[in-house]
Amino acid sequence: MDRRNFIKAGAALSILNGLRDARAQDIPPHNWNGYDFGPGFKITDRLNQGPFGIEQDEGWYTVLVTSPSDKPVKNYGLGLVGYTWEEGGPSLAVRQGAETLEQHVERLASLPFVDVLYIRCDWRDVQSKPGRLDLTPVWRLTFDAAKRHNLRVGFRVQMSNTEGQPQRLALPDFLQAKVPLVKIGKLKRGDVEFVEPRYDHPAFQSAFR
Repeated sequence: MDRRNFIKAGAALSILNGLRDARAQDIPPHNWNGYDFGPGFKITDRLNQGPFGIEQDEGWYTVLVTSPSDKPVKNYGLGLVGYTWEEGGPSLAVRQGAETLEQHVERLASLPFVDVLYIRCDWRDVQSKPGRLDLTPVWRLTFDAAKRHNLRVGFRVQMSNTEGQPQRLALPDFLQAKVPLVKIGKLKRGDVEFVEPRYDHPAFQSAFR
């Protein structure tokens, strides 16, 4: 046996098999039982494409079903979230003086497709003095609006925030004179030097506790 011819023959056979497999895979999904693919074309090793009966996968073990509705359905953890406060503060309209904070929260809560009111604020927005919490007005407004409109409230208090850096930090003002700030690099969107407090500093640790 000539080794070179043997290798060539083996390679040609592999290509031929590959083309045959590719041709079989080009057929769109279908109910293949008794299907006629045409003269000279026969599928012998194709996976079962169905249709599959419900008894094959124990699909009758249903733990939850939903009912059709033409109205919004409240979904815990899945509904649309309305931010009454976010990284930069309240809505742009409030920041520009076009509406009050009260109007912003109420307009947001009254939207029929909002399920959750969300406060995403800084540490400075929940504490301005040592030893006590004093929440900014958006907290009372948000909870009052949620009660009126039967909504839930979620919140997050941040120790760090890139918005307004470095002029405005998430750290409360009374701590900024006590805790050293460390430059950690520039933000991707500009030339601003990003800073963070020393989280291991005793004054920071004490205030955080």
